[in-house]
Amino acid sequence: MKLNQKWVFSFALLMGFSYLMQWQGAALKNSFTPMGIIHLEFAPTADLFQKIVQHWDIQTLRWNIAIDFLYIPIYTYFFQLTLALLAQRHRSKLVRQFGLLLKNAALLAFFCDILENTGMILSLTGAQSSWVYTLTNGFAGVKFAIIGINIIYILVSIPTLFFRTKQS
Repeated sequence: MKLNQKWVFSFALLMGFSYLMQWQGAALKNSFTPMGIIHLEFAPTADLFQKIVQHWDIQTLRWNIAIDFLYIPIYTYFFQLTLALLAQRHRSKLVRQFGLLLKNAALLAFFCDILENTGMILSLTGAQSSWVYTLTNGFAGVKFAIIGINIIYILVSIPTLFFRTKQS
């Protein structure tokens, strides 16, 4: 498969699974949790975690977490491929290196998301230790920070596809 085909495939998978996550997780959005599962990911205490879960169907939540385990490698592959492609287009060595650093940081987001989901599963099975909520919250924060920075780099780099190419 050619590089452009890989990118189109990864983008299509990302869009398809993003839609699936939004569609399936729509039942987790209500007046108490307008951002859905994100509220649970950032719940810092057992008390708040339980209050959030009480507003949801537990099977819907479990399915959402299960689907997320499939989504994690999809968005990681997309970010790694996209960041590598865009980084090579920049003239500035520093900007190229930053893009490659972000490409590798996508792996950290991958592991943070897995650990975050594991923390939510532990909490659902009755783990009442405060460190589980603290770590889940922390892993969610690191994951979203990395993904946010990756998105900014991608958006800022898109013009390089049209106006600049790396000079040999």
